[in-house]
Amino acid sequence: SKSASATGWRLGWCIHPPHLCTEYRAIHDQMAVMAPHPVQQAMLTYLALPLSFFQEHLATRYLDRLNRLTTTLRQVGFDVVDPEGAYYLWADFRSVSALSQMTPTDAAQHLLEHVRVACVPGDNFYGNADIEASCYLRFAACRSDADIDEACHRLL
Repeated sequence: SKSASATGWRLGWCIHPPHLCTEYRAIHDQMAVMAPHPVQQAMLTYLALPLSFFQEHLATRYLDRLNRLTTTLRQVGFDVVDPEGAYYLWADFRSVSALSQMTPTDAAQHLLEHVRVACVPGDNFYGNADIEASCYLRFAACRSDADIDEACHRLL
């Protein structure tokens, strides 16, 4: 979904031995409803893209977005962890004076309400309250170039 800049879209399939078909269908029927037809059609178009789109264009596009967002976050005081293949940025917010004494949830809420930039509290990704997770926010670079540019402008 993120590769197509269609965050939130979900379409999947399962490959299993024939003898599990009945059990799989019973579970699936309880967990999900069929993906809407427009989503299925969009996925067919997406899957028909040439391999070069994924190997060249997509990687370059995300790297550029990550670099722009990283630069901006660092300019305003975040300590950003360089990603190693993801399109998410982990940013320590303790050096940002307006956020330094907040919890990750409060810091994310502050950015949403006052800066109008959405991010996710880092401690959402840990099973237990972890001291290290208590200072991170996660920013995503899977939005459009215009959205990334607007977020950078708002952060500055």
